[in-house]
Amino acid sequence: MRKVILGTFALTGWILFLLLLASSFIFNSFNGDESKNRFSPIAWKDHKMVFDGALTCSLTSAELMDRKQQLKAEIFPNLINKTELETGFIYYFEDEGELAEKIMEFIGKEKQCCPFFKFDFSILPFKDGLALQISGSKAIKDFLVDMESDFL
Repeated sequence: MRKVILGTFALTGWILFLLLLASSFIFNSFNGDESKNRFSPIAWKDHKMVFDGALTCSLTSAELMDRKQQLKAEIFPNLINKTELETGFIYYFEDEGELAEKIMEFIGKEKQCCPFFKFDFSILPFKDGLALQISGSKAIKDFLVDMESDFL
């Protein structure tokens, strides 16, 4: 009986260890950081994010619809080109009026509800426009493709 109990504890320990490694693998895959070892340790808050769903937007349905309408009306009418990346997209816009400020405001709002996005925003030289890169991982790219159907 004692051997069975000890064996059960040992098996439970191994299962917990494998879950820890698996959550590291999943988190590093979502992060798109290929420089890290697939099983490198991550902080507890990051493990929790994996278990809670790393690609979950915190907006309500009504807030999400408003955000998509804002993108459709204020930002994406100025889209002139889109480049596909392995882990996301680069959107190129005409530099008109207050568009740069609107994009920066959009990034600030998105970082609060969708912290899994990586944003790079550039004002291109010689009045070539603006560039907004949204990326992170292949899962994020798929997420963007689904979202784009409502505002592109």
